[in-house]
Amino acid sequence: MDRRAGFFILAVALVLLTPQVQPVFAQTSGESPPYDLIIVRNDNLIDYIIALPYSTLLGVPILPVDPNELDAATIAQLQSYYQFGWYKVLVIGDYQAISQKVQEQLISIGFQVTRIGGATRVDTSVKLAEEFYPEGANTVLLASASDYGSALAAARWSMNYKDPLLLTNPENLSPSVVDALKKLNPDLIVLIGAGMNKNIELELQNLGYETYWVKEHIKITVSSTTPPAKTNWAVVVGAVALTLAVAIPASLYYAKKKWSANKVPIEVLTEKERIVVKAILDQGGSVKQEDLPELTGYSRPTISRIIQELEKKQLVEREKIGKTFIVRLTKEIIMRE
Repeated sequence: MDRRAGFFILAVALVLLTPQVQPVFAQTSGESPPYDLIIVRNDNLIDYIIALPYSTLLGVPILPVDPNELDAATIAQLQSYYQFGWYKVLVIGDYQAISQKVQEQLISIGFQVTRIGGATRVDTSVKLAEEFYPEGANTVLLASASDYGSALAAARWSMNYKDPLLLTNPENLSPSVVDALKKLNPDLIVLIGAGMNKNIELELQNLGYETYWVKEHIKITVSSTTPPAKTNWAVVVGAVALTLAVAIPASLYYAKKKWSANKVPIEVLTEKERIVVKAILDQGGSVKQEDLPELTGYSRPTISRIIQELEKKQLVEREKIGKTFIVRLTKEIIMRE
């Protein structure tokens, strides 16, 4: 066994014995969330996108409102919601995003209001990540603050994997992001989508971070430079639903198609896939498929489905020998502490 192979096996053992960093507000059974409702402005989709991971993390809804003043219908809806005993509100954005008037109206209804927001959408994403992940995170997601499609895909990823989401200036790494990364101290930074200058990845690497870029070369066609009119929220909601339908397969595309690199971060695997990969590694990198149910505790149909997914990602190959299949790992899985 060469030195590299020995180091790799040691890394596998370490990561399996090291607990993953969890967000501070991750709920356990019977524990109530610190907030009952998230409020964002209804005239800018980016705050809604930033809020999505935390809505999922907390298990509470997002309500987009007029950023200047709550209308009578919205006040009536909020009064109804309040009567269920849900009174803790998180407002996302500074006073330029959601006015003082709105906050006063919420308080007058009876809500306890907490506000998290910065002067820019980048700063708001930073403040949220620092608030919800005070102990840091193994993986951080990074997307352009100007490319809503990539930000939406990053939000979907964050909703799935519970990783903090940061936005950055598309041309260079925002200073507030640099400061946030020092606090979050990730092992890996996953850059999501297009809209970011290649120098951002180089800057991250120069700072000592390992990076992985998903869908870097998405083609974007801009049909007009005319500033958009004030958003009609009914149209926005429809757009969000449509964009999610496109963004979900796009953000997970990397995990279902052919991999060009020989090294693959452990973060791209599901929990079941990790267990199967670990079982194969424990057997020296190859194993009879018929032995995997006993090694993992999964049924034969489940093992078959997992192996098929790993084959699609080109992480394993199967060779039929006699009446059985031999499963072999074809790429190096980067395991982390």
